[in-house]
Amino acid sequence: MDQEVVVVGYQEYHFAKSLVVGEIEFLEIDLGLSSFEGLIFTSKNAIRALVENAKKNPSLEIWKKIPSYVIGEGSAKELRENGGSLAFVASDFYGDVFALELLQKVSNQTLLYLRAKEIVSNLDERLKTQGINLVSRVIYQNKKKLCLQSDKPSPNSILLFTSPSAYRFFVEQFEWDKSYLAVALGKSTFASFSPKIKAMISPQQGIQKSVQYLKTTKNFSFS
Repeated sequence: MDQEVVVVGYQEYHFAKSLVVGEIEFLEIDLGLSSFEGLIFTSKNAIRALVENAKKNPSLEIWKKIPSYVIGEGSAKELRENGGSLAFVASDFYGDVFALELLQKVSNQTLLYLRAKEIVSNLDERLKTQGINLVSRVIYQNKKKLCLQSDKPSPNSILLFTSPSAYRFFVEQFEWDKSYLAVALGKSTFASFSPKIKAMISPQQGIQKSVQYLKTTKNFSFS
């Protein structure tokens, strides 16, 4: 029997079966942007939240002219599509790697890190301890979306989790089937997995590329 790939996260995808277990709530930010020389995004949801804020407060449209530093091609694509100024895309999804790369590029600059209410990396602390003038603001939060038990993936499914919270919301609602293979879209998500489950990190950046890899690969290497 072929293993079905299911993307577990915050939205439906046309290229794969999807299980939506969470919702994003955008929050208002309480500061202007003119004093910042760079913006940091570790999620495309933070970019979307800023775009929504700018619709209500036109003075925030200046964000498009400020150099932006992002993690992942998904965030880079979101930034470009909304007219942002892309300065750098991290080579890795891991926050510590991003921090090291940023330190080589943004010394003596005042930066704004727009993030989720709950984060798993210590990116902001790492940058501050290295002397970076960083302001951090929560611009969105993750909320669990209630699912039906009939939504539970079938045995032997490959579950691609898009974030640590997606995994958490899944296990809060469904009993884990030991036949599942959990695939993390990044090291932070992998670190959130129970050590008792069969799991791996996707070798591909991006959800669609990861799905394609999982659909065409027969033998997986577990981390």
